[in-house]
Amino acid sequence: IFRHRHSSLRILYFGTQSSFSIKPLLALIEANQHITGVVLPVLPQNHSLHSNQIVLNTNTNDTIVDYARKHALPIWNPSTLPSTVEFDVIVVACFPNRLPEHLLDRAQLASVNIHPSMLPGYRGPSPLFWQLRDGLRVVGVTLHHMSSSIDSGDIVSQMEIELPLGISGPKADQLLSQFGADLLLDALQNNVFGRKPQIGKGSYQSWPDAKDWHIPTTWPVLRAFNFIKGVENWGIPFTLLTKQDPVKVWSAVGVSHETSIVGYRRTNQNGQNEVGFLDGWLQF
Repeated sequence: IFRHRHSSLRILYFGTQSSFSIKPLLALIEANQHITGVVLPVLPQNHSLHSNQIVLNTNTNDTIVDYARKHALPIWNPSTLPSTVEFDVIVVACFPNRLPEHLLDRAQLASVNIHPSMLPGYRGPSPLFWQLRDGLRVVGVTLHHMSSSIDSGDIVSQMEIELPLGISGPKADQLLSQFGADLLLDALQNNVFGRKPQIGKGSYQSWPDAKDWHIPTTWPVLRAFNFIKGVENWGIPFTLLTKQDPVKVWSAVGVSHETSIVGYRRTNQNGQNEVGFLDGWLQF
């Protein structure tokens, strides 16, 4: 359990409208950290501009812009970030653009990123997708220094997390970002941003393409189930590679560990469609 103290360090926060960005920002706010502003990659759809800041006119209460508005935090995008803004630490949590070196150099102490994997594994823009696709149950989050190479900077700290069975992508994001926020606050409040080089070659995965939504029925059934439940919120159909025609599904409702016939599709006694995997049936 982390116990957090107030830090006087000035923080410039980079995020998006995703749930992964919201948790660390809220943790900083709740811990009374000094946030100089929030930088988003694009302007929200519902906004007006005033003095290079976004004056928000949103009707909901749970977006990153709403939290910034509630706490009177200025919001910029990269092109409107004033050159006069001073900060000690840049914090990034799910930001799609690489930050230029001249911006990183403006941070007096450190520029760090919260990345949802145990680096050096699963570098890239969508690490949770690939960890779920590969069947990992124990994943992780890393706080690391930013460098000119993507997700390759020295590690400040990291933590492994076991995902619950069938967790949704948004809930997994929230879980990982909460632990990432704890790592961040621990570094800020102890004013210690250690540097442990990333050991080994690691791996990098880009955005998934069409074939990455294909699921072989030779997988263990829980691997298929957890992958589907974890990324179904993307709104892209999965293709189950059965021995008959490929089966397109949008979600999964459960599994059975009864003896299966790999690649065979049937309707069970409860009227559910299911496909046989290596060690059970996937119901959809």
